[in-house]
Amino acid sequence: MRFAAAAAAAAFAAVAAIAAPLGALAQACQPDVLVDDFRARDSTMYRTQPTGTGCENFPGTFNGCNKTLNLLGGDYGDSGADETMTLGQLKIVSGNNSVAINGLEAASHPNTAVTFNYWYVKFNWENDFDLTPYTAMVIDLIAPAGSDFNVTLTQWIPATPGVRDGKGDRGIDSSYHLLSSYLTPSGSPQTLVMPISDFSTNLNGGKFDLANLKDLTLVNFGPIGATFTFTKITLRGNCSSSSSSGTSPTGTATGSSKSATVSPTGTTTSSKSAAKKPESSAALLAVLGLAGVAALLI
Repeated sequence: MRFAAAAAAAAFAAVAAIAAPLGALAQACQPDVLVDDFRARDSTMYRTQPTGTGCENFPGTFNGCNKTLNLLGGDYGDSGADETMTLGQLKIVSGNNSVAINGLEAASHPNTAVTFNYWYVKFNWENDFDLTPYTAMVIDLIAPAGSDFNVTLTQWIPATPGVRDGKGDRGIDSSYHLLSSYLTPSGSPQTLVMPISDFSTNLNGGKFDLANLKDLTLVNFGPIGATFTFTKITLRGNCSSSSSSGTSPTGTATGSSKSATVSPTGTTTSSKSAAKKPESSAALLAVLGLAGVAALLI
């Protein structure tokens, strides 16, 4: 009987040793993170830039000295694009500021078309956000039928925590991807899903440093005068679609991530998840538990 008890104890210890790391592995994933849903701003969602940075030359809270922040503490900016935030949405009206923009940091985007407007969002204040734990950038939007824009990522090299624009060397932007390569703008609410892997190379064909991101930039909204509406920006994590839930920086659940995306033809397509459900380790525990019971009968 003592032998049987000892065998049972050893079996259950083995089960625990196997199941514990499996359980941890099942939970070790990056959930979705809400960047902004354009809720009402409170006093903590603005940050004042130091005087002498040139911000005093720009009006408003996007390009001026008192910067509007998102839920991750990153800011917004634009040129040639009229940006307005109201409750639950951010509207951008495309314009043309090519005279002021062209020649600005030209080395960072070689062999691209003339830039006449742009808009950017940062995911932290320091210009060194690590995108590698995430699988996609997601924007819920309304884009007019026939409209388009380019999507790119930018960076400073080396990325230096705690410093702002103008410090360090400007890196080469990532490859450009058109909105219309992901979906067909319809004038109705759509979800733009941009896989992080699409931006792993820069415009020169070299590696883009996804671990030290400056910002996500949308370039050349067109046609001129078109209005684009954003209602939510999310970073999609790497948890399985069946179990991952997005959270805001405050820890508030924002709902399960959707695996359905809009294809370039405007039809809905479902992505398949290769990740196994967390309960697989529990099933193994049950199976191995039977071995422990059997040991009692020896």
